Amino acid sequence: MRLLLDLRNVSERAEREQLAREAEEHGIWGVVVTGPQGAECVEASAIATATRHVIIVVDVDGNDVHPTTLAEEISVLDQITKRRTMVIFRGPSTSKTSIAALLSGLPVDGVILSPPPAQASIPVHSPVDIPETNLSEDLTQLAAIVDQYRDSQTAFLIVSWERSVKELARHALGRAASTDFPQMVADMADQIDPIDQ
Repeated sequence: MRLLLDLRNVSERAEREQLAREAEEHGIWGVVVTGPQGAECVEASAIATATRHVIIVVDVDGNDVHPTTLAEEISVLDQITKRRTMVIFRGPSTSKTSIAALLSGLPVDGVILSPPPAQASIPVHSPVDIPETNLSEDLTQLAAIVDQYRDSQTAFLIVSWERSVKELARHALGRAASTDFPQMVADMADQIDPIDQ
């Protein structure tokens, strides 16, 4: 299971960029960003320029936007991120289908994107496809939550976390990836290299 750090409720751009850099530094697979309707990709591109490897999951509102216009913006974002874009689409299913086709290089109503995305196909998900959770500051509860989603074969999990990204990575990344995560390794790391809050 891949963890996605939720940055959608972080109000300051500088703080979002810093958290994204920390997520990248500590091995978090992706970050979730959004912005005002029509400017979601602008916010995502700011995170993309602050990072090099972390996946940028852009949460877009497609209710009042033409699918081709939105697909073009996402395609440009994918060029900026150098193939690090993933989409959570909130809007009509017909629009989602059109956007997914366009972002896969397929024509829709005779339209083909130019420029095309950097990826052969940008993943487009509905909000219900990717569960979200607020992780507890209690590390035992954090472990139980991550184990529950991992054991249910969840591919991605969006996590909100109020403490340091380093601590999240230390206690949740290995656990998310493997049922054999040795908790004592994370506990010993806390003793050797304490995390300042």
